Amino acid sequence: MIKEISSEFRIKAAVVTAALSLCALHFSPALSSITLFLFFACTFSLFDKAEFLNQKTLVIAAFFWCICQLTIQFGFGYDTESMRKALLRLPMLLLPVIWCVRTAVAPGFLAAVILSVGVFHSWVGGASVLNYFAHFRFLNQMVLESKPLPLFSSVYHIEFSLILAAVSILQLSFLKNLGSGWQRILMFVSLIINILSLHILSARTGILAFWLGVPWLVGAIPLPSWLSGPRKWLLLLLPLCLLLAVPSLRNRVVNTIDDLTAVKQNQNLSDKSFGRRWEAWKVAAETIQEKPLAGVGLSGVENAMQSGFEKKQSYLHITDRIQPHNQFLELALQTGLIPLVIFLIFMLLVFRHHRQKANFAGLAVLTALVVSMFFESYLERQSGVAVFAVSFFFVLFAEKKE
Repeated sequence: MIKEISSEFRIKAAVVTAALSLCALHFSPALSSITLFLFFACTFSLFDKAEFLNQKTLVIAAFFWCICQLTIQFGFGYDTESMRKALLRLPMLLLPVIWCVRTAVAPGFLAAVILSVGVFHSWVGGASVLNYFAHFRFLNQMVLESKPLPLFSSVYHIEFSLILAAVSILQLSFLKNLGSGWQRILMFVSLIINILSLHILSARTGILAFWLGVPWLVGAIPLPSWLSGPRKWLLLLLPLCLLLAVPSLRNRVVNTIDDLTAVKQNQNLSDKSFGRRWEAWKVAAETIQEKPLAGVGLSGVENAMQSGFEKKQSYLHITDRIQPHNQFLELALQTGLIPLVIFLIFMLLVFRHHRQKANFAGLAVLTALVVSMFFESYLERQSGVAVFAVSFFFVLFAEKKE
């Protein structure tokens, strides 16, 4: 029955439901799941054989990664926790279909949807920033302790920072596609609020992801001759210097230097955010060496990590013995090195795809997502899976058609 609806309407519906899913994360996970399901229903109805044949290697790699994980998990059995994680990853299993869709939609319509997403996040992030200034002494201490909470969102603060980074990159990418002057002004104001929110209250992971992703967009901007060559990086250096005037950002730079110094000098890392991650990474790597082929199962990571800390006789208190906080290590822990290698191949294929299409928005978002994976296992949460799937879909519209 859905096939009877025009393809133009269905692709617009896919864009709108993807945007709604990303926004609904902040106040209703159930609504976000429903709209994400509708998004995939629309994309399935738009399956195009020619597009599949063009990108069959990428699509098969993504699909094979998911199937490989689920197959290995059969050896452990599906208890309640492993079923929960498998269902959480369901959008990843459906992800390959987005490369089988013809992205024929008016650039202005897509830009308007991105504008709406940006304005919504400006409302969430901007309200948190205003509340931060209203309760500066207390909340500034939270930021100093690396707990920059999004006060008006139910999303975990690190995923919140990643969402803000991805939304800001998408806004920068599609700003030029807005036709009306007032829309461009609104997008620009919204973008400034989102970038300020990212740097004032957001986690370091999102800030790092943003600044390592954005340089790709410089290649998409037509620049005057006096800004050619290395001088083009002045476009990033100036706003970065201005943002360093934000006290909470400077504090986090100082915190990062302290964390790295403590790791280098083998100091006590109990009160160091990066230091606890460093200890967790070492334990995870040792556990992977013990079970490199099958891992410990989707639901076995927590017990395996705690056992690893005990074997290592870690001085960290049990409350400081955290999970891997690294998506690559988490994947290898769950189902072994083979799915991890397939996942890395998939990401390299996505990178090659965007390079061939001169899709700088895709390269920027992909870089941001990959950088975040080094510091957070965000594919273990609904918000991380959603931003991964939705971002991959949106950036397809920035491709230069041959």
